[in-house]
Amino acid sequence: MAAYGRQALALPDELEVHLDDLNKPGQFGAEVITNYALSRPRRRSDEGLQPTFHLLQASPDFSWGLSQNVQFDLQLFSSLNRAGQGTLDGGRVELLAIPIRPDDEDDDGLFAGSLVEAGRLPRTISTNNLDGEVKFLLGYRSGKWTVATNPEIGFKLSGDGSSAPDLSTKIKLAYKAAASYSLGLEYYGDLGQLRHIGPLSQQSQQLFAVVDFKHKGWTFNVGAGRGLNAFSEPWVIKAIFGFPFGEQVERP
Repeated sequence: MAAYGRQALALPDELEVHLDDLNKPGQFGAEVITNYALSRPRRRSDEGLQPTFHLLQASPDFSWGLSQNVQFDLQLFSSLNRAGQGTLDGGRVELLAIPIRPDDEDDDGLFAGSLVEAGRLPRTISTNNLDGEVKFLLGYRSGKWTVATNPEIGFKLSGDGSSAPDLSTKIKLAYKAAASYSLGLEYYGDLGQLRHIGPLSQQSQQLFAVVDFKHKGWTFNVGAGRGLNAFSEPWVIKAIFGFPFGEQVERP
């Protein structure tokens, strides 16, 4: 099973599907991504990864708008176990660019971009010293509906793990039920090594029912996820809380 790569039997590094949200130039923002596995997979990983069962994982993310379409992020990984012991599990830097998107955040239309990341991932994800990842953002908003996907290619930068890149994807379908909230589904699936896709029945696959709230720049996403096979955590809950802070800096 170790041949399937570093993410084959683990929850993703962040249970979030990226849309076309960006900080304004010079504006800072913060977001905290949390998840908690209520039960363990029926089939255990033999990759030497830390179990996620009853482990509260929290990932604070600090962002800064570099330009109208580019944003820099610093993300930290931390966790709290059942004994109440907290640890800092790693961190990474990210550069997000979305050159194609509607003029306003909630306007209809296509959005597309990419996200490059490098850093040390939690031991629940990887045993490498450093990992890199390239994510692609593609989505479309029409009326009350939004659909988006984030294909991801992960690869080792330093460490003893497999050097073969792996492929995974995230998909979101959301319906705007009211001005301040939407209902939706989110799918998180590992696909295996880039050169050898599948079998999906032996890769982590999660489907979440989610609710998104938004008010004056503050965002809140909460969801409950169900594992779709024996290699996935059967039940996971997650919450993401985000807010801007600081004044926008006007650029010449």
